[in-house]
Amino acid sequence: MPTLLLACVLAATPDAGAPPTKAVMQGALEALVGLEPMVAHPERLRDPLQADDITRRLDVLAELKHAFPADAKAQEPATAALSGLFSHYALETRRRFVFGERETIAARVRTLMSLCFTCHSRERVDDDFRDMEKRLESAKLAPLDKAQFLAATRQFDKALEQYAVVIAPPANDERARLLQTRAIKDTLTLLVRVKDDAKATDVFLEGLSRRADLTPFLQRSVQAWRKDVAAWRKENVDAAKATPRALFTLAKALVAKASGPRTFLPDETHEVAYLRASAYLNLALGKDPTLKERGEALFLLGVSAGALKSPLLWDVDLLFFEACVRENPKTPLAQKCFAQFSDRLTFGFTGSAGTHLPDDELARLSALRALAE
Repeated sequence: MPTLLLACVLAATPDAGAPPTKAVMQGALEALVGLEPMVAHPERLRDPLQADDITRRLDVLAELKHAFPADAKAQEPATAALSGLFSHYALETRRRFVFGERETIAARVRTLMSLCFTCHSRERVDDDFRDMEKRLESAKLAPLDKAQFLAATRQFDKALEQYAVVIAPPANDERARLLQTRAIKDTLTLLVRVKDDAKATDVFLEGLSRRADLTPFLQRSVQAWRKDVAAWRKENVDAAKATPRALFTLAKALVAKASGPRTFLPDETHEVAYLRASAYLNLALGKDPTLKERGEALFLLGVSAGALKSPLLWDVDLLFFEACVRENPKTPLAQKCFAQFSDRLTFGFTGSAGTHLPDDELARLSALRALAE
């Protein structure tokens, strides 16, 4: 994210004289790459000879948030939010591993890589990583895992090629359909949010529209996405050259058109609009972290994250709304962000047995309410 997971700059050891942030991120990548074989061979998680190494690597990942500036307003906000989420998730993964809860560790390592993907697919940047092929070969990853690894390390063209391998064959069972859908949505993310390429997105979706093997749900989404891409192509926007204010204004219009503030659930039909909006907001705040509209941008980032959320990344939207409240206390904007935070947090802990908020979440809610009101 401009680089949350720069977490992934290759060298296993930092260059002499490298800035502290880069050195920490290089170490984080080395730690995560070392855990990837555990995904391919989960039995290693039960090997006592591997325990110290796994714990050490999880410790390194949990420290990632300390590589970023203490002043959240000095940086593009998604970096602070996602680095905090990544660190918290790695710490909880470590706790589960130490206490012998090994069943979920492989899945949680996949989630950490998904967070890398989320971060690194947010902005158009140069390739940061070199000599990855040997690491990929030794990890022996499944095709989708390999694609996400390439994307997380900003090898976007190679990632798109690998995603195409996953998407190409007909999906003949439920697992294949799930993997195919994930690969399609990741490809859409790269084409829209990273490449900012309306034409290539249109070509990709046009090909999907001719596929009879896609699920009916995905077929409907593809048709909706194509309409948004057609409108996008007519805009002829050059995001790289646009001013932060212009990017913010465009993103706000995209979110408004998608009617995001009225929903708490992911909205597949407006995925293109939300991907564009989040990209423009990240880019605007990357160019000018002190943008006058920063608070409103945090609100819109929360709305977009909620609409795009994956079950693995369920609370990213809450982090943006929380940052909005903390950066703008005792204001109407803080109250608007708190209302979204409160409603979504309550919704997330509501099921057939009613609403049950853990004590730590109740304390978090109380603290934010005091700041907002």
